[in-house]
Amino acid sequence: MVRFIFILSLLVPHTSLGDKLNLPETLQSRLEHLVKNYPTGFAVRIDDITKGETIFTGNQHTPLNPASVMKLVTTKAAIDLLGLGFRWKTDILINGTRENRILNGDLYFRGSGDPTIDLNRFNSLLKKIYDSGIRSIDGNVYVDRSSFPSEAHDPAQFDEEPLRPYNAGSDALPINANVFDIHFIPNYENKTIDLISSPLNAPISNQLKLVNRPCASWPKNPAIENQIIYFRGSYPAACGIKQRQYSFLSPSSYFENAFLSEWISLGGTLRGQILDGQTPESAVPLLSSTSEPIASALRLTNKWSSNIAARNIFLTLSAQQSPAADLTQSRLILENWAKARELDARGLFIDNGSGLSRNGRTTVSLISEILKMAWTDPSMPEFVSSLSIPGVDGTLGTRFRLSPANAKAHLKTGYLEGVRSIAGYLHLPQGRTLSVVIIMNHESLTKTSKTMENLIQQLYGTK
Repeated sequence: MVRFIFILSLLVPHTSLGDKLNLPETLQSRLEHLVKNYPTGFAVRIDDITKGETIFTGNQHTPLNPASVMKLVTTKAAIDLLGLGFRWKTDILINGTRENRILNGDLYFRGSGDPTIDLNRFNSLLKKIYDSGIRSIDGNVYVDRSSFPSEAHDPAQFDEEPLRPYNAGSDALPINANVFDIHFIPNYENKTIDLISSPLNAPISNQLKLVNRPCASWPKNPAIENQIIYFRGSYPAACGIKQRQYSFLSPSSYFENAFLSEWISLGGTLRGQILDGQTPESAVPLLSSTSEPIASALRLTNKWSSNIAARNIFLTLSAQQSPAADLTQSRLILENWAKARELDARGLFIDNGSGLSRNGRTTVSLISEILKMAWTDPSMPEFVSSLSIPGVDGTLGTRFRLSPANAKAHLKTGYLEGVRSIAGYLHLPQGRTLSVVIIMNHESLTKTSKTMENLIQQLYGTK
């Protein structure tokens, strides 16, 4: 309710809306230059959605790679097609008999793509299993991922950075987005580095040495060999405590690590193995875990630019209409949604829903139309609040600090090698709201984020 009231307050004009807005002369000239000189590498559209007027547009129908701005298409389609009340369900079933706190048989986890299961929620789920009277599992634990495609995912394929969390693939049962948090803690007395991971039993080989030198660099990129992560070299004492996230295990191996870490700490035992496998018809329900409404996943996707959340939301579109999710079917569903909403989706290719793709394409016109549509929909508060607030939270928590201090904005950025993009809402001091979409696909424009930042700063001076 508080979020709803806050968003609605943005619609109330504080002064007279006056005539059509005019861009600052320097900004007008700059945009015209970019549009003219980069016809296939720069596109922009700026609308005053308070009055329903287009202020500036250039190359608006040119298909470009939007990077993570593509997430706006995925999330708005999901709101419309799944509904704000949609929740993912994770089922736990048993196939066997229970006697004296022993499960004589197998335990099954059946996922449906919930991207919001963090370690706290997963551990709470295991505690419920333990409290149900199962203390020992004499069979196997199976993870049923059959609701999502079974194609192998190569995390190195996109940019040869397989350990970066953004390269994690979709998964029917992703625990903590398949991410390890690793803390680097200097032990000055022993001249060593302690590595503390969450989950606790990450397969780490710590070969770091503490050295007395300035913190010019530290070993952020370890080696991965046979599902073991190796940290080698030296760690400058001046760096102090550092933290970094890694995704270096397959979903199956990650689940195994997370499960065993918590199950053993609870006092549980497992005689068998942890395997992938489809739930048999003979299995009976034990309990289930239901996610929060989809708004929490929208915030993960847009505010924090979670690729795995976006991928899972995208696949869920087709999973709700067939026994298993399918990328091609999800694309078709989204295209039909665009047609039903009378959106011009010419030039749109939404690869995996996240924007992490060299093949993804859209136009600033389509993104602009989605922003305007979202602003007038009943779902507006949840959609707008899923975007990052510059200088406050999300991926823009330390960027785009607008001046004066009363500036308000809700934005989504995109970043790939050779791609910079931004889209969202800019709330001007005089009570008007602009929808802004800028996409850059030219190396000379994307070498620095300052180009994008300067355009937004200048735009805020619009009167």
